[in-house]
Amino acid sequence: MRWVTYLSPSGGERRPGVVDDGCVFGCPGGEDVPGLLAGGADALAAAHRRALEAPVEIIVEFETRLCAPLVPDRPVVLHRAGREPVAVPPGLVRGTDDGVVLPAGERELVAEVGAVAFRYGTGQVAGYTPACLWTAGEGEPVALTLGPALVTAEEADGAALAVSVSVDDLPAAQGVLGDGPWRAPGAGTEPVGSLPARTGPVAAGAEFFVEAGPLGSFELRVGTDTGT
Repeated sequence: MRWVTYLSPSGGERRPGVVDDGCVFGCPGGEDVPGLLAGGADALAAAHRRALEAPVEIIVEFETRLCAPLVPDRPVVLHRAGREPVAVPPGLVRGTDDGVVLPAGERELVAEVGAVAFRYGTGQVAGYTPACLWTAGEGEPVALTLGPALVTAEEADGAALAVSVSVDDLPAAQGVLGDGPWRAPGAGTEPVGSLPARTGPVAAGAEFFVEAGPLGSFELRVGTDTGT
């Protein structure tokens, strides 16, 4: 299953949906993606069936305005290659169509790329989404891009979870996630990320592209408030 959160063209509200056959199927009911995950795997599967059988609306995927698949209610702990973990507050989470804006006085950002795992209320890994931590200056987090979709574990597990990054069509970073820190014994229900790929400084105006294999891909222009 591939879950997204999108802006409905009929009213503009945020709505959960599932991606299937190149389209987004709006999920009926009032729950958001975090609420569906809290209900467990069976509840998520039932919601997926409802969305395909009786969608609120159907939108061609590339015409859909995507938000972050879900915004957690607690900080996301990100494990970084060669660096101390960092906890990023929910207020910094952005979707792939939201772009990334440079803070005042900054002309470039560094990107650390990988994936974040989200869990059911039971603690079992529900799925993964590509993730990009943007930092400025001395490494201060500016934004955390999540998306485009939350890919459920049964679809992603067993596949090679690797990421590659290009900037203006040139290779910039790559890394393999392996099992990731989300497999650590005693993990709770909080979202946890692994960011194995780190770029050098990326200037404003650059075209930034992430390929994450079975988790999907996204592209945005650095320094704008919309994706490309």
